[in-house]
Amino acid sequence: MAAPTISRLAFGLKTIGQNGTRSISTSYCCLVEEDWRYKNGMPRNSNAYGPLTDGRDFTFVDGRPTPVNSGQRRRLEQNKLHADKIIQIVKEMNFAVERNRGLKQLKEEKRREILDSKLKPKGHLLLSKDK
Repeated sequence: MAAPTISRLAFGLKTIGQNGTRSISTSYCCLVEEDWRYKNGMPRNSNAYGPLTDGRDFTFVDGRPTPVNSGQRRRLEQNKLHADKIIQIVKEMNFAVERNRGLKQLKEEKRREILDSKLKPKGHLLLSKDK
């Protein structure tokens, strides 16, 4: 009786090494559930986003704004931190690009000065230039 059960579960068993020890892999189950959630248009984490987590549970009849719940507040703070970090990184990138451009320009100017100091008119060009 045990043999048919093991043969049905054989898809989850793996042979490891030369000694033939076996272990059961459980990652396939997680993958199946993740695929199911993805196929049904659901996020990996049900608390990540959506109308129930991002929206308000109620509205006031007179139009007053509803209070922000803790999940919304946490997401707003996270989004603000992410935006601040993005702005900081963009500023650093712009600074690096400008600095690199300036260094290249200085290097080119120094190269030009060296070439201009080396290349001077000689002979009749020098005499005609002075007149």
